[in-house]
Amino acid sequence: MFHGVPVLKEARLSASKPLPLIVMSHGYRGNWRNLNWLAATIARQGYLVAAPDHPGTTTFDTDPEQAAQWWQRPRDLSRTLDWLLASPAYGSHIDPRRIGAIGHSQGGWTVVSLAGGQVSSSHLAHQCREPRLSNGCGLITELGLSQDSDLQGRSRNLGLHDPRVTAIISLDLGLANSFTPQSLAAITVPTLLLAAGVNNHNLPQALESGYLARHLDPRLTDYQVLANATHSTFMGRCKPGGKAIVEEEAPGEGKVCDSVPGTTRAREHQAIARHVTDFLARHL
Repeated sequence: MFHGVPVLKEARLSASKPLPLIVMSHGYRGNWRNLNWLAATIARQGYLVAAPDHPGTTTFDTDPEQAAQWWQRPRDLSRTLDWLLASPAYGSHIDPRRIGAIGHSQGGWTVVSLAGGQVSSSHLAHQCREPRLSNGCGLITELGLSQDSDLQGRSRNLGLHDPRVTAIISLDLGLANSFTPQSLAAITVPTLLLAAGVNNHNLPQALESGYLARHLDPRLTDYQVLANATHSTFMGRCKPGGKAIVEEEAPGEGKVCDSVPGTTRAREHQAIARHVTDFLARHL
């Protein structure tokens, strides 16, 4: 239903020196293919890219018990790094000093966790009194974010922060309000926040990405609102007839294929890619 990207299956690496590595995290009920267009763009710039699925919150794998283990998402990325760095096939090709993480939607939340964001159920419950946060806040029980009075302590004790990641990019994340302001202020890695200016998934950027921007170190943070982007713009382009297929499989979700009148997803992808590659060039 979505356009793919051309690849060489099992192609061999031929780089003469170690390359920077990017790990990617998909959104809630999405999958690694959602950002394949961006992965290919980055790879063409000379980066290695790894994009795992997240069990329990992945397309056709939405297990409530696994989804409630919210701490497994950042751990999925850390385990991916562990495997790649130890791999005889890839390890010697990776520069361990240049590792970044990119995430869309819940994937954005995942990479912020990886950078040191700590969650608090009491803080999130207070923030969710804001009615405009109904989309993300409607998922807090399903994602295990309302069950523990000491969620922040667990977040800290689980050791989700991975110091190997030295730059992060969040693409229109949700559930930003689960992070405590104190933990966000303590994040020390460069961060790019790209937010959708058109709110078609009830994830208002001013209350989501904007919340991060207000509490992260402004010296390390680049916050951009893309006026003609929706939450789904960050995903791949739908093929002709793709919207009908999505709607049949998930009624009401065909809107993931829609673009804002007057622009195209391909055009918006160019703008997103420019922000991402410029940021990575500066920091990795």
